[in-house]
Amino acid sequence: MANEIVYVGGKEIKFYIPAAFFALSKSETIKIVARGKNVKRALDLLAILKREYLENPKDTIVVGSEKFEDKWVTTLEIELTGKRKDNRV
Repeated sequence: MANEIVYVGGKEIKFYIPAAFFALSKSETIKIVARGKNVKRALDLLAILKREYLENPKDTIVVGSEKFEDKWVTTLEIELTGKRKDNRV
C-alpha cells in the first residue's frame, strides 16, 4: 500500500489539516514532507494532529538536507500512523 503524502509549503497551517485528513481517509499511514523554512510548519501540523485528532498516533521523523538553488536546506519527512478520534469531524 502506497503512503499518502502531504507536502507542507508556505500556506497557513489550517490548510494542511484537511489535506492530512483526506490522506488519512485513504490510508492509516501518511507522510508529511517539508523543507527549509517550512519544517517548523510541518512539525506544528504533526503536533496538532497528534494532540487533537488522532488516537494512539505513532510517528517516525527523518531529518536530512539537500542542495536547493545553490544552498543547503533542511528536509523533514514524517511518517504518521493513527486513526481519527470519533468525537472529531
